[in-house]
This record gives sequence, structure tokens and C-alpha cells, in this order.
Amino acid sequence: MASKMTDRLMALDPPGFKAATQHPWLRLIGQSKLPADAQLQWLQQDRIYALSYVAFIGNLLAKVQLPITTDREQSLEWRISDMLIEALVNIRRELAMFEDILRRHFDWGQNVQEDTVQANTTTRIYQQLFGAATAPNAPLSVGMAALWGTERCYLEAWRFAKQQNATSAGQYASDDVVRQILIPNWTSTEFESFVNDIGNLLNELTERSAATDEEKVRCDEMWRQVLWCEERFWPEVDLVDGA
Repeated sequence: MASKMTDRLMALDPPGFKAATQHPWLRLIGQSKLPADAQLQWLQQDRIYALSYVAFIGNLLAKVQLPITTDREQSLEWRISDMLIEALVNIRRELAMFEDILRRHFDWGQNVQEDTVQANTTTRIYQQLFGAATAPNAPLSVGMAALWGTERCYLEAWRFAKQQNATSAGQYASDDVVRQILIPNWTSTEFESFVNDIGNLLNELTERSAATDEEKVRCDEMWRQVLWCEERFWPEVDLVDGA
């Protein structure tokens, strides 16, 4: 029996997955030792990423051919569309979350010109990855692999941060944001269920369509690109106090 696509991808590059999800930035934020400027840098770039994610999901939706049969709600295509619509709802909520944190804790929006941050190199590469994943010649499975890859990495990354035994009283004013908002958002059972749903749909899609070797290789390449981007998306930090 052929292995599931998600199992295939997870087995491709375990060191790359570890590097993408156990970055020093995550260790420090979990230990409440992350300088405020390092958190601000990430928040600004993740907000830009989230805006790009909206177009990415929209382009994925455009690739799904919905059936007109009476049992459409049970069809794979409809279930994929339903999941993608949920992804849009989630990212709208997260955009509001980012902007609320930036306003409350970093005085974001006080000076529009100064607060308009551009995408850095890694964020621009991520935007290009989203474009490649939804290009006209890209199978839906490749875009789904990109989506599952980004969300799977985020789930594991914030689990790692949660495991770092964050202290009850952080050194920085942003500490409560980390423990009360950021970590719970990406380690919740709801988010885990969402990630699993994407993976199950990806597996079903590739199994039903009997993905060709070329299609599998393209999914492999997309996964490796996601791991490369994820590792570099976390800002560089200096480990301190023996962290």
C-alpha cells in the first residue's frame, strides 16, 4: 500500500523540519527571554505574510472545481473548499490579532509612514512560493502540500515554544502576549484539528487522483522549500543566559 503523502513528506527531511520548528527565536520566546525588538520584527513580517496568505488561499479556491451533483457536500472538492474558506476566516482573525497586539504593545499606527514596514527577503521568497504553488500549471495537490506544510510547521514550532517552560513573570512587557495569545493560538486543539484536516484532504486528493511520480516530486520540492522558508522566517537572535 502506498504511503500517505503527509507521511512521505515528513520522512523526506527530518533535520530540516527540526531546524524549521526548533529555532532559537522560538526557544527564547518560550522562555520569556526574547527582546521586544525581535518580537516586533516577527510580528511585522508575519502580518505581511498573512496578507499574502489571503491571496494564496483565494488562488487555491479558484483551482477547485465544485461538483453540481446533489451530494456535493460529501464530495472531496466541496470539503477542500470548505477547509479553504475556514482558512480565510482564520487568517482574517489572525490579522486582527496581529494588529491589535502591535497597537497595544508597540504603538503601531501612530506614525503611518514609520510603521509601514516592507517585506524582508524571506517574506518575499514566501510570497513567491505561494505564487509558484498556485501557478496555472501547478496541480492542486502542490498548493495543498504548501498549505499543509506551512501550517504543520507552525503547529510544531509553537508547541516547541510552549515546552520551553516560560516563566510566570517575563522581563519584557510583551510577555503576556506570548503566554496568553500567541502560544495558545497555535497550540490549541482547534488549530491542531485544522492542520490534520488539511493533511487528510491532501492525502485523499493524492490517493484519489493516483498522483504521478512527477506530481509527487513537485510536492516533495514544495515541502523542502517550505522548510527552507520556515527556518529563515524566524528572526535571528543571540542566545543568552545559557538558553
